[in-house]
Amino acid sequence: MQSELPWPKLKIPTYRPTTLETWSLQKCERITQMGYFQDWRGQGDVYALLQNGESWMSTALDELESQAPHVAAAQGNVVIMGAGMGVVLYNILAKSNVTRVTVVEHDLRVIHLLRQATDIDSWVGIEKLGIEIVDAFDYHPTHSVDHLYVDIWARPGDPQALAHTQQIQKHLNAKTVGWWTQEIEFLYWLERKECGVAPTLDQYREWVGEIGLPLIEQNSPAYLACISQVARSYCYLMVSQGLSQPTSGPS
Repeated sequence: MQSELPWPKLKIPTYRPTTLETWSLQKCERITQMGYFQDWRGQGDVYALLQNGESWMSTALDELESQAPHVAAAQGNVVIMGAGMGVVLYNILAKSNVTRVTVVEHDLRVIHLLRQATDIDSWVGIEKLGIEIVDAFDYHPTHSVDHLYVDIWARPGDPQALAHTQQIQKHLNAKTVGWWTQEIEFLYWLERKECGVAPTLDQYREWVGEIGLPLIEQNSPAYLACISQVARSYCYLMVSQGLSQPTSGPS
């Protein structure tokens, strides 16, 4: 059973199945879904962004949950690295405390696909949006950045995610930073420290200090409680133990 999280539930744009060269946005029926911050399992239809058949993002519950704290933290001038399916963008644009949003995407086809698959021009807050077609590591902002969110990997817990985010932050110097499934990297750090999987704020702040990034949620006990559940999630087990992804269809 799904429970309440400390952050608002993300809304999903309306999609149309679309294909553009090697990229496609498709509806996938009866997909097994599991929670990320919640102990939940079920089935349902999702939309997925694929390149050459490999999934880069979907509207599955665990992916939506993993994005939620980053959307909640966004304010002021926001930079999003990676357009994806536009779920994060859709929710951040609608926030009244967000004044400007820049999406940095290296593949122009992803932007064209998003325009064909959604009604992006009618999204709430679309007047705040700027799009830069450039590699994330080569982007240099012209305005100070209040919040940076990085999601440029196909798989959760990518082993290069921390280093990539650190490299990007050197150019942006954002006031707050987050990257997709950063909790997995923190859990690895806890394992190396033999701290168990019930982290404290002090431990989180120590890790933040070690990696040198002004991460989100440094004063939120609720976030730490959610990370404890991530340690039990299928997503974390899949990454840390090399399990296969759940299959679609009846279980």
